[in-house]
Amino acid sequence: MLKVRSEAFERLLRLLNDPANGQRLVDAEALGLPALAGVMRFIESDPVMSEELAASDGSHLFRQAIGAAVGLKMERLGWAPTGTKGSVSGARHVVEADHYAPEPLSDEQYQARALAVLDELCKIGDEAEREESCQVLMEALARTRAEEGRPF
Repeated sequence: MLKVRSEAFERLLRLLNDPANGQRLVDAEALGLPALAGVMRFIESDPVMSEELAASDGSHLFRQAIGAAVGLKMERLGWAPTGTKGSVSGARHVVEADHYAPEPLSDEQYQARALAVLDELCKIGDEAEREESCQVLMEALARTRAEEGRPF
């Protein structure tokens, strides 16, 4: 049975590390559902994880492991637990799960993220396209920052 638990946990980590599933966690919160609701159908449809959830001797521990793993993933995505739980409707093995909210960014963090995105965008296309794109993006960013009364 220990091998199944290890395999189930490994499958859970692979599932949570898939960028599409990270987005599903965030999308679930945007819809007012607990993050786990965004991936629960994939967990329950996986034969190894489903078997572990149904096992009488390990299901409680595996449910806790799922909650902890989702919490770590949400933290990595910049979200923090709210201290509230919500219903994971339609799930066979989990009734409720934690809610998360985006962690507020300081002005320095916000600026660093914006500049990092601009740096990446400025690498797309040929030289002329990059220069034009960067100019347009920088002007748009300067306008929105000025409208918000924030320094660029």
